[in-house]
Amino acid sequence: MSVEKIDIKFVRRSTAAIVVFAIALRIVAALVWQSQCSLHDTTLKFGDSHSYWTIASNLALEGRYQYGSDQSRIFRSPAYPLFLAPFAWSERWFSDQSAQAPFVLGARIAGCLLGGLAVWIMMRWTRSIAGTASGIFAGLLAATYCGAVGMSIFVLSEAVATPLMVLSCWMLWRSTLRNPDPDGSHFWTSQRWLATAYSAFALGLACLARPSWGLWPGLALPLVAFASNRQELFFWRNWLLQGMFFFGIMCCVMAPWWVRNYAITGKFVPSTLQVGASLYDGWHPGASGSSDENMAFSIEAMQRILREEALLANESSEVESTLEWRIDRRLHQEAWGWARENPSDALRLGLIKFQKTWWPFPTARELSNPMVVLWEAGSYLFILIMSAVGLWSLRADCRRWTEACWFIAPCVYLALLHMVFVGSVRYRQPGVLILCGLAGIGLSAAWTRFIVRAPVGPIPRAESSADRAGNGTDAVGSRAFKKS
Repeated sequence: MSVEKIDIKFVRRSTAAIVVFAIALRIVAALVWQSQCSLHDTTLKFGDSHSYWTIASNLALEGRYQYGSDQSRIFRSPAYPLFLAPFAWSERWFSDQSAQAPFVLGARIAGCLLGGLAVWIMMRWTRSIAGTASGIFAGLLAATYCGAVGMSIFVLSEAVATPLMVLSCWMLWRSTLRNPDPDGSHFWTSQRWLATAYSAFALGLACLARPSWGLWPGLALPLVAFASNRQELFFWRNWLLQGMFFFGIMCCVMAPWWVRNYAITGKFVPSTLQVGASLYDGWHPGASGSSDENMAFSIEAMQRILREEALLANESSEVESTLEWRIDRRLHQEAWGWARENPSDALRLGLIKFQKTWWPFPTARELSNPMVVLWEAGSYLFILIMSAVGLWSLRADCRRWTEACWFIAPCVYLALLHMVFVGSVRYRQPGVLILCGLAGIGLSAAWTRFIVRAPVGPIPRAESSADRAGNGTDAVGSRAFKKS
């Protein structure tokens, strides 16, 4: 049997084993987490989890997409409640209300399967860039990273949004691969448009699960220009067409949600009517950089608006749109007004939020278990260190540095975003999961240098023709890995 066939077999088996391990680890963690919730007489520890489950229950049982009253009809984006709806429906029809736990556990296990998908994508992506060994190490890091495990099992929207975001980044990276048609005349018959369509479709769904990804194209599309072959004929024309095509697909995915929101409010609402509350949570007098989970300021804003409208009612003035929209607009205006009047405080809060998001040790009381704290901090720091090693190993080739940018860019985006909105360890997790690709490259280089004790050779060029067919491997790297 040829070396190539042996290597292909090894890649497939190792990939399958790591994905199965990732899913199994997440299922075990889900069972442990569920038992911990039971000890506290609850099935959902986080307030956000409760809101998603409530909306899913209302949707599945009564056909109403709302949280609480009919003044909370655009409270959450729809993808994750739709994902939870079958489990909420099963809870009603196959048990009484006291037996919620099995169906919540089912939702957690479904999140575990999506977590396994994210691990597979990270392995495939990293292998395309840097070979077999790097892909295997990236998969192991993604499989065992505490934050990634948590996002799969906590019944939070990241369970759906993170795999979609990883898929979108991978596909957008594929769209930058060197065009086999150097004159650019067959742009729309190359793989670029198909990869762009997949990326935009996945990002649109990710935004419908986690609206915070809505500004990602502002960083991603310039990165496409930076990473592509700018020497090809008509490059800037093609890049502009690619960006327009990307936005077109993304808008088509999100359009049903926009139409529904307009029908309710008479206004264009691209995500939810909690953006103002989220912004005010990060920018207001007395803000600490962390979230006010009770959102008491939303209730205060509603009471102020109702008092003002009661006074205006005597003048026969009509109110604008819905109460939910007016609360969101008021909080949005007050947050920006405070930031303009207190720029130094806004900057200070931004640094505090940065520290809260990227500090190794989680501080949320729900994650106060010492084992969880050590697991999160240890795996996070190890990924950061190996990422630095990965950057160092790519230093000799500018083309390889552009590959590293794809792994780093989501962390940069999340860091900037959550210097405005509140900071928390939760919000870094998708970026750190994608960073596992660069860490896998670094760990592969360290393994080759210190364990195999072989010289670290040049990293293979990205995405060979054989690898596009799904069979490409780094034969030397995989043999060294197996022999060790």
